This record gives sequence, structure tokens and C-alpha cells, in this order.
Amino acid sequence: MRFLFLISLIIFFSTDSYASRLEQLYLESELINRNSKDLYNNPSDIIIGNKDAKITVVEFFDYNCGYCERALEDLNNLLIKNPDIKVILKEYPILNDNSYDLAKLSHSAGLQGNYFEFHGKLLRLKGKVSYDDALELAKDMGLDIKKLVDDYNSKEVNDIIANNKVLGYSLAVSGTPAYFIGDIKLDGAVGLETLEEVISYISNDSYVKDYIVELARGGDSEAYKLMVRYSLF
Repeated sequence: MRFLFLISLIIFFSTDSYASRLEQLYLESELINRNSKDLYNNPSDIIIGNKDAKITVVEFFDYNCGYCERALEDLNNLLIKNPDIKVILKEYPILNDNSYDLAKLSHSAGLQGNYFEFHGKLLRLKGKVSYDDALELAKDMGLDIKKLVDDYNSKEVNDIIANNKVLGYSLAVSGTPAYFIGDIKLDGAVGLETLEEVISYISNDSYVKDYIVELARGGDSEAYKLMVRYSLF
């Protein structure tokens, strides 16, 4: 389990002390647990990969995020190498004025069964992508443009994106991409190796609370303080 310690201190590039980072890791896990239904089991979500998979990877993203474009290859490779996971992409338009338009168009494309293809092509478009650019992409893909626009304008799609933003703020998502796997949050384009490490950890039914308790029982004084403070017995 020691790799999780490295994730918390190195991968997150945190300037916090070990004690505060360890506590942050625990508090993040509690936020995730309290919002797990909306995060992992929202009926409005479009699932990519194996729908019956035990492990779910959730990514919050913005179409105007250059790091999200870089992270796309990691996600593609993750799905290729790990057939027993599923991915949920949550549109989280926070960067530019047109991010909301692109998020709604993307989800609308998903209602025609073309979510991941449209998602990838839209992320790869260069420059600031406009609503009209996204419509042209949809036309090139052969999507039903009338239905796409109708869905884009619908209360259903608008509510889905709005709910994603509420959920993201509830989970303290301040930038994109942000990943959630089990009760672990990963900020930024952390790379394929880190994603696979966390998946491996979670697949053994291991959780942050277990990690802290194990550290405490191994003599870690800061972990012991947390175990007492939050009654992790």
C-alpha cells in the first residue's frame, strides 16, 4: 500500500505537510463517499467500456482544457488495456464562455450513441472551438443535427450539465481533468501509470480509511492522530 503514500506526496505535487496532506486525503474520501451515488450511479451518465465492470473511473473535464486533450490518450489506453473497467465522463464547463455550449452538444451527441467518438474529435480540434465548429463536426460524423440541437436546447440536457457542476463543486473540483476512482481523487493529468496503480489498489477493496489505519498500526504517529480524531476503528 505504500504507493498511495507516494501518490499523496509526489503525484499531487502538494506543498502541504505530510500530516495535512494525509488528513486531506481522508477528508476527500469522505466527500466522495457522501456523494457516491451521484458520482458513480447517476442514471443520466453515459458509460464507456464494460457496463458491468466492478471498477469505475470518473473524469471531470472541460473541452477548452489542454490537459484534458493530453489525458485523452491515457483514457484510450486505459480502456484498451483494462477491459474490466468502465469510464464515466462528466462535462464540467468552467474554463471559457463556450465551454457550456460544447458540454451540452457533447452530451446531446451521446444521446445518439456517439458520445466517445464525438468527445475525442471535439477535444482534438485546435484553437478555441465554437458552437458552430462543433456542429460542423457533428455533421461530418453523420449525426442528426435537428435532434442534436433539440436535445442541446432541452431542459434534460441543461439539467445534466448543471448537476455535474453542482456535484463538482461539492467534491471540490477546482480544475480539469479530475479523476475519481473508488474513494480517491486525482487532480490533473496524472498519467496512465498512476491511474492503473489506483485501479489496482481499489480492485482489492482497499480504501483510504484502511490505508490510514494500516499506517497507524505500523507506527505512523500522524496516521494514529487521524485514526483517533475521526474514530477510524
